[in-house]
Amino acid sequence: MSRTETTPITLAARKYAWRYVGNVAFWIQRLTGVALVGYLIVHVHTIRELQNPETFDAALKTFGTPLFKLAEIGLLATVILHALNGIRLTIVDMGVELSRQRQWFWYFAIGVGAVLFLAGAIPMFIYGILRHS
Repeated sequence: MSRTETTPITLAARKYAWRYVGNVAFWIQRLTGVALVGYLIVHVHTIRELQNPETFDAALKTFGTPLFKLAEIGLLATVILHALNGIRLTIVDMGVELSRQRQWFWYFAIGVGAVLFLAGAIPMFIYGILRHS
């Protein structure tokens, strides 16, 4: 296939490549925010219930399971994505780089977020899951 040939997929990719990024960022921000509020409610409830030593020991065993460690890695991803997208939205709301807000979503929220996520998730996976087995 030559460079000048276009397929329906490449045409659609060019046409819609940046069109819906703002909408996607909007929904990511809302969904991660709701997830974090739900986590916070469960977290506070769990902390309140850990006053009994037997309950505390049982909770520590649960917190050490590989499934719980995977959930912590998911929480890390949610926090990073919500925080970086929120910073990007604040910058856009101030009028800085308004014309390039879509690129900022991909480069800052997703790109920097992926680097931060890997820097945190890899040690969590190695020491929390692989060494647990």
